[in-house]
Amino acid sequence: MEITNLEQLKQMAACDIIELPKFKKEIPFNVKVKRVSLLNLVRKGVIPNTLLSAAEELFYGKKASKGVDMKEMTNVMFIMAEQALIEPSIEQIKEAGLELTDQQIVALFNYTQEGVKEIEPFPEKSKDNVDTGDKQTVQTEAK
Repeated sequence: MEITNLEQLKQMAACDIIELPKFKKEIPFNVKVKRVSLLNLVRKGVIPNTLLSAAEELFYGKKASKGVDMKEMTNVMFIMAEQALIEPSIEQIKEAGLELTDQQIVALFNYTQEGVKEIEPFPEKSKDNVDTGDKQTVQTEAK
């Protein structure tokens, strides 16, 4: 087993260009993003103590003892999205008179946790389905 080279790690930590859900159907919204760590943001104080229960629920998926409201969850997700966006930045988006949509914020949050694979769009059509009309079909045996 070899020790991982720091240059390889730098390349893995590089930014991605991803397509987010569109503002308008005909205009793609491609952005430059980086993965961010929820735990590091908590440690650095970027996510304030008042939002720690919401961060815990988002990270671990368990219900917080005091109950987390939607506003707290949204604030954490927005902080994560804001930290992930490199170009355009949240400030640049605001200056353009735009606001991220719910779908875009969720996609950015998902990217921070799962990477590019999490935001890949579902295929438009299933490739394996065959139209059989109204007749009954039986699945073929597995190999």
